[in-house]
Amino acid sequence: MRYLLIIFAQLLISTNTFAEFLWNKNCKEAYSLSIQLKFDKAHRLLEKEKKESPNNTLVYLIENYSDYLKIQIGEEKKDFEKLKKNKDLRLGFIKSDKSSTPWYLYSQAEINLQWAANRLKFGEYFTAAFEINKAFRLIKENKKLYPNFIPNKKSLGLLYTLLGSVPEQYNWILSIIGMEGNINSGLNLINEAILEMKTHKNFKIMLEESYFLYAFLKMNLDNNKADLQKLLSDLQDKDFLLLNFASARIASNLGQNDLAIQILENRKKEKDHYPFLYLDYLLGIYKQNKMNNDCLDHFENYLINFKGKNYKKSTLMRISWHHYINGNIEKYEYYKNRINSLDGRQVDADKEAQSYYNTFEAPQINLLKARLFFDGNYSKLALEELEKINSHDFFNNSKNNLEYIYRYGRCMEQIGKSNIAIKYYKKTVLAGSREPYYFAAKAALQIALLYEKSKNINESKRYFNVCIEMQNHQHEQGIELKAKAGLNRLN
Repeated sequence: MRYLLIIFAQLLISTNTFAEFLWNKNCKEAYSLSIQLKFDKAHRLLEKEKKESPNNTLVYLIENYSDYLKIQIGEEKKDFEKLKKNKDLRLGFIKSDKSSTPWYLYSQAEINLQWAANRLKFGEYFTAAFEINKAFRLIKENKKLYPNFIPNKKSLGLLYTLLGSVPEQYNWILSIIGMEGNINSGLNLINEAILEMKTHKNFKIMLEESYFLYAFLKMNLDNNKADLQKLLSDLQDKDFLLLNFASARIASNLGQNDLAIQILENRKKEKDHYPFLYLDYLLGIYKQNKMNNDCLDHFENYLINFKGKNYKKSTLMRISWHHYINGNIEKYEYYKNRINSLDGRQVDADKEAQSYYNTFEAPQINLLKARLFFDGNYSKLALEELEKINSHDFFNNSKNNLEYIYRYGRCMEQIGKSNIAIKYYKKTVLAGSREPYYFAAKAALQIALLYEKSKNINESKRYFNVCIEMQNHQHEQGIELKAKAGLNRLN
């Protein structure tokens, strides 16, 4: 009898603690399939799990993760509207489960955070702010209850990092949430989580997700090229599309354009993958950077098949550039004129495309080619294009004049001549701080980053602030985000 009571007690403890959030074979495989963007296969496995283990609440977190990735990658408004009703249903199932497990609060926090990200993509800012607030409070409570639960670090790190880089116009989000971020602390927490996941068999499954988040935060909000190079070494041989995406972006960021092309051309393309067409857009850009005519195939595939709105104007602009560089004026004008027929002005690349459409004058061809070669880190070719320019070609045009000074500075930085680069950047800031173009603000940002690298903290802070103070220019939000991240790092 005594042994029966012991067994019964152990069963009760086991059920209350573990049974409702089971990382069993079905759930592990479904989660892995979601990360691989094989959403239909993941869905079938989760439906099977619901029948076999109806009390396994973990199913609803994995389901939500699939919806989140689908919305982020596909950017289809109809999917967003159709799927967002699932949020409260899933949270209801999870809240009804009173298991004593760290997955209980963690799952609720993640679902709120994922839907906040989805709402930000479609402009539902107020609801997103409240969901971020909810996620933060849930994960903080979970950390108090379960201080050794590794996924807490990943989520808290993400929140601290993102909130430390909120652009000035969205500071109201911080006041609603009642918290401040810290980029360094956030990135360190995610890195700690990754290191611990590598050695902890129960959390290894979350490595790809954590690596993906960490890669983009490091790339956009940090100024440490050595860390990025190490991260690229860790990621470039992975066969997950999300990590191929991250690896290609890091390679491009580090000036390794040929490697970025190689990563994307060698990526797995299987029938059961959800279409990740943004990778075609990126591959088109990387090939255009080296004047490879194949770029057209990738741009056209994106334009025809992508059902969302973002980057379509930019794609048309780049197709127009391609024909202009190749001397086909009829097609240059045709694709340029199509830009205005499309919706979508949320991302900086599309805003730039709209500005390109609104400009009557054709681009200065050597400046355009210099920009593309520079973007691919082909500095010698970029400088050759700049040297072909005669003063009468552009000095009567303030935009071209400003871009020439800025672009020359960029090339000098790229070949390691930082002092000359700073000299040209300062000329750009002086000449262009009141212009609507991005050159002066980006030049100020680059000065700040170079001073940060050389440990000249006061001058670095000064130019980050100069950058932030410039308003009403192209790419304002993205450039300001990087400048604010820089100040956050230095402070």
